Amino acid sequence: MNSTIRVTLFFTLLSLFVVACQRPDFQATDGKAINLKDNSGRWLIINVWAEWCGPCRAEVPELNALSSAGDIRVVGHDFDGVQGQPLLNKVKKMGINFPIIAENPLPLLSSGSPKALPATYIINDEGKLVDTLYGSQTNEGLSLHVKKLQQKTKSHG
Repeated sequence: MNSTIRVTLFFTLLSLFVVACQRPDFQATDGKAINLKDNSGRWLIINVWAEWCGPCRAEVPELNALSSAGDIRVVGHDFDGVQGQPLLNKVKKMGINFPIIAENPLPLLSSGSPKALPATYIINDEGKLVDTLYGSQTNEGLSLHVKKLQQKTKSHG
């Protein structure tokens, strides 16, 4: 094997190794990696909820619909910090169909505890927190709000 092929092979393998070693920001309860930054350009909504919160339960179908549409990534986090099987039981009981992360995402967003529940954190495709909403949200309302934020970002970028 000549030296050019060896060098090319070495750097190809090295780049694959580096990519494989990158740790995701979070891991969902279904085992999928969740990163704040998204190379495909999709924004992320992190919804902090609690089972005992009426408005949180009321917005679940809206967030399910938003997640199913696929234009915006939706991830949830239980405010009470429940993990393991008890968390999976809560998710099933509430009818949540979007990914759930057990690890508290707020420190990574440089955000303290939410002022109210539900709390919805909007993260752009670069992984930056751009807005926080409190109270129950709708699929349509969140979609429109994210589109406005995206347009604002494009006009200032």
